[in-house]
Amino acid sequence: MAEKKVLIRPAEPKDCVNIFKLLMKGWNEQVVEYAPVDDLRGYLWILSIIQEGFLAVADLSGRIVGAACASPFRPAWSKAWMLDMEFLYIDPKFRADGLARELLRAVENWADKVNLPTTFGMQTGERVDTKDRLMKIAGFEYTGGNFLRPASGQIEEEAVDNEPDD
Repeated sequence: MAEKKVLIRPAEPKDCVNIFKLLMKGWNEQVVEYAPVDDLRGYLWILSIIQEGFLAVADLSGRIVGAACASPFRPAWSKAWMLDMEFLYIDPKFRADGLARELLRAVENWADKVNLPTTFGMQTGERVDTKDRLMKIAGFEYTGGNFLRPASGQIEEEAVDNEPDD
């Protein structure tokens, strides 16, 4: 029996639910406290990316095993448009298959087509080294990072001791 090939293709509206399910896998891998997910807002977000930007999926015979996207935005301080690569996620079983590079390339090709620079503020929870390595390999330039302060405040172990020494 021939091995099935993963096809990288533009997402269609009918893919919305499967993309959302895939992204929820990634969400559930996180141990960092992010805002809770609302299903309806999640579906609307994915559909708006498909309508206004570009969303590529890795399709294995109808099963979405990876996705990456970019949406146009205009920084508050500028009249120029840019692209924000909002997510790149691959099912853990398929991460060794080179799909990250293929999905990134699909988004980059679209960015080249519309001739806009692309930013990517990837949220990887506690696995920041993975993100940094991936983006360096992809040729993205490091311009800063994302930091998150949990709603509960500082984590006890990392709290700064403001008590004067005796």
